[in-house]
Amino acid sequence: MKKIASIAAVVLLFMFFAVNGSGGTTTKMGLLQSVGSHIPILSSLIGDTASKFGSVTQTNGSTDKNAVTLVKVVDGDTLKVNYQGQEKTIRLLLMDTPESVKPGTPVQPFAKEASDRMKQLVWNKALTLEFDVGERNDKYGRLLAYVYADGVMLQKTLIQEGLARVAYVYPPNTRYLSDLEKAQAEAKNGGKKIWSRAGYVTSKGFQP
Repeated sequence: MKKIASIAAVVLLFMFFAVNGSGGTTTKMGLLQSVGSHIPILSSLIGDTASKFGSVTQTNGSTDKNAVTLVKVVDGDTLKVNYQGQEKTIRLLLMDTPESVKPGTPVQPFAKEASDRMKQLVWNKALTLEFDVGERNDKYGRLLAYVYADGVMLQKTLIQEGLARVAYVYPPNTRYLSDLEKAQAEAKNGGKKIWSRAGYVTSKGFQP
């Protein structure tokens, strides 16, 4: 009987992920764990399944701002900060700038300009992070967040100025996607920076 129940539980898990394939890992695992709390035989199986996804920090959908202090600017879309007493790498959500420090990749046009502009925006400013509703960490362990300098969102500024493109859109982390796409449209229509070179910006990144 226990064996049959276990097989049924596995089938249930499979169907759950198949039907909910478009949702974020955090959301799906939270629902599974809730189900497991009411169906004991699923509890251990759900625990095993959750462990396969690694440690995922859940968020509560709050727009609260978390104060941090700057350690260094890595490049145009990545920072190192002190967050809750620990040094953390922050990858700005929904944004991508040309590569300037990626191993094996030549410095791309406008990369240094984007990095320098980031330094200007964050220098001697009060920095805060805002998390979205989905996964808080990427596969490299970096925190994913909207970053503000004196209350101004860095993503919007860099995209608006034509130094970054909207990218890495993974629902449900899309709270400000519409606003950023509007900022990008303005930069693109104005032929600013990265948009001044025909064919340079693609859906997969930047092409020399």
